[in-house]
Amino acid sequence: MTSKLSRSALIAALAVGASGLVAVPAEAANGISTANYYVNQPVVTGVTSITPQSAVLHGAVDTGGNPGSVLSLGAGGTLNWDNAVTLGGSAATSYLIDGLPMSGGNGGVNVTITDSAGNLGGGLISGVAGNVSNAGADNYSNVGFEYDPVADYKANGNEPGPETQYASEVNVPTAGGLSSVSVAIGAFGATAQANNPGSTPLTPGTKYYYWIVQEPGATDAAQDINIAQWAAQTTNPTYKCYPDAAIAQDPTLASYTTSTQITYDGTTAPAIQGPCVYYYGNVSGAIYYDSPTGVFQTPKAGSLAIAGKGKVMGDHLMLKVTNQSQFKAAGTITLKLGGKSVASGSFNLHTNVGRMLSLKLTKAGVKAAKQGRGTKLVLSSNFGQTTTTKSVKL
Repeated sequence: MTSKLSRSALIAALAVGASGLVAVPAEAANGISTANYYVNQPVVTGVTSITPQSAVLHGAVDTGGNPGSVLSLGAGGTLNWDNAVTLGGSAATSYLIDGLPMSGGNGGVNVTITDSAGNLGGGLISGVAGNVSNAGADNYSNVGFEYDPVADYKANGNEPGPETQYASEVNVPTAGGLSSVSVAIGAFGATAQANNPGSTPLTPGTKYYYWIVQEPGATDAAQDINIAQWAAQTTNPTYKCYPDAAIAQDPTLASYTTSTQITYDGTTAPAIQGPCVYYYGNVSGAIYYDSPTGVFQTPKAGSLAIAGKGKVMGDHLMLKVTNQSQFKAAGTITLKLGGKSVASGSFNLHTNVGRMLSLKLTKAGVKAAKQGRGTKLVLSSNFGQTTTTKSVKL
């Protein structure tokens, strides 16, 4: 039978005698063939600071730093753990729940070290049994927000579509309990967009779905180290990413940290290729968790009401402009005659404010004003507002 239960539901089930989590250290569990760690599904918690082209997304994640527990499933039992992976199968199996090393702490963690072919290196770490200390390393969950216009999402069969955007990833330190996370997306206004060239502005007046993708158990206190000699590989060099604390526990690998080159099978290569990111327990590849989707809508940018006729005062044209949008308005107004500018000026208006703006007339503009000629209005809005006027009579 397949079921989907949260961590709290599993604990509740245990209280009435059902098989579930047991309060023993993770490293003491029997039958754990791989050291994968599972956490609770992330959730989105809301959106703030919404403008026509930007927003701040919020969520909460379980980074796995809670006391480790063991989930045991009997033969034939399966569990869809937080929409991320199906646990269980034909044989009885146990799984580690939480127990990931706290960032900056020295607690132990169950790490399975293998060679490039997936074979155990003579035991846990080349014959060294027991847990690996976190050794004060920084550990974190790699958390990313993704968002997609609702129309694009639905058109793709209620799956992320080609218009899906990805916010900058956030590294959330591994800690106990839930951790809050937030990220700003888009950029509202010409200045903000110029200062954030990699951020695509949101589309005004558009409804979006958004969600979290989390990859827990990461540490960058790790090195790509040459294991050709240590694990009798057929190819030299053969590099694997291991945490520094694990490398320190294996005498052969530890000796490489003070060497610049090693020679094996007639080939000399660097002992260490460089730093890497290691994911605790992800022997067969990283485990990603998706949150349920949330939804938000960007407001429309609004418009500017620009008078269709101005009043000439010497070499200036006084023209009334009213900001009818719910956001600040700023930019420039240019009046053109025969494709050439005859008047121009800048504006900066708060919400629902009207003001007489002074546009500087060129000599040709002064002449055209005396003739009462009409001009083409060109609006350049720093915040995307449109205009209700297409031409202005001088």
